[in-house]
Amino acid sequence: MPIASARTASLLLLAPLVLAACVEGMPADPKAPRMSQIGTCFAYVTAEPGGQFALVTGKGDGSLAPLGQKSKPMSAEAVDAAYAKEVQVMGIMPECLAIYAKDRSAAQPAALTTAPAPAAPKA
Repeated sequence: MPIASARTASLLLLAPLVLAACVEGMPADPKAPRMSQIGTCFAYVTAEPGGQFALVTGKGDGSLAPLGQKSKPMSAEAVDAAYAKEVQVMGIMPECLAIYAKDRSAAQPAALTTAPAPAAPKA
């Protein structure tokens, strides 16, 4: 087999592995916690309209997009404080087998898969 053919064959074998590593939402480290893992507690910040932010928290249930509890929209300072407290609490919770946390610097627009904020009870 000529050297050029061997190089082409090896590139074709490695291409799927390289592309698989570039999947959106997947950590670069395969051992890093993922929200889809059962027992992974997660907390991440989403960008809301009007310069507001919301905190989404929950626990992975094995599905690709586990539902989380979404807070009401709040200011940057308030969401930073809530995020810091949530990460601190997750660190001592024995049911959190791993922790996935993304702060405001990684905030994405709110996803449709998150649970809505709980409504206030009617009087």
